[in-house]
Amino acid sequence: MAMVVFGAAGGLGQALTQRLQEVYPQQQIVAVSRQPLDNRLPGVRYTQLGCYDDETLSRWAEDFKNSGATLEGVVSTIGMLHDDETFPEKQLSELHSSNLEKLFHVNAVIPMLVLKHCQPLFDKKTNAFFVQLSAKVGSIEENYLGGWYSYRASKAALNMLLKTAAIELKRSHKKLVLAAVHPGTTDTKLSKPFQKRVAEDKLYEPQLSAKRIVDVINGLEPSMSGGLFHWDGKKLPY
Repeated sequence: MAMVVFGAAGGLGQALTQRLQEVYPQQQIVAVSRQPLDNRLPGVRYTQLGCYDDETLSRWAEDFKNSGATLEGVVSTIGMLHDDETFPEKQLSELHSSNLEKLFHVNAVIPMLVLKHCQPLFDKKTNAFFVQLSAKVGSIEENYLGGWYSYRASKAALNMLLKTAAIELKRSHKKLVLAAVHPGTTDTKLSKPFQKRVAEDKLYEPQLSAKRIVDVINGLEPSMSGGLFHWDGKKLPY
């Protein structure tokens, strides 16, 4: 049996890899990332992929299948808020098609490609999970402040795609639960430019966020598939 972390090179990805290994010592933990990792945990199987496109993920899935392992769980931290060329838009005049396309691709398209290629690896008769980190700001109902157009919309799209997949897979994988989880503002590269506005008690260390996310995973049941959950396990509105 194995559990896989996608996006394992980031601060939260590394913390989740370690936490899963602590909580599930009997599992083979597989850490998948695009970037190389120098600090490797003993017993974890590390895989570096050039990108997360269909062809590369298909090869990874075939290799995983040939290893003889059964996939029991997936946690994906894949996501993007900003980079050197892209920053959250505060107003409509700052919108650019390139920013929208980039964030939709990273935040919605890639996670669904990961799910697409992981789905055949799950045993239909065994309890399993696929958890993708999302964001509370992707909730349409809870959008009171506006702004951050591309990020909000791409996370809302992600939530809809996961919900749609959950409805389909309930028919074939009755013991599989798909969930989107809001981890809270975690002290990582993603949140670094925005931390000055975050209260000290609302900025969480990666190890704490990882613990909370794994606690949410432990509380998931197939009947909850398709939900968006806060780090404390409460269900959030779409």
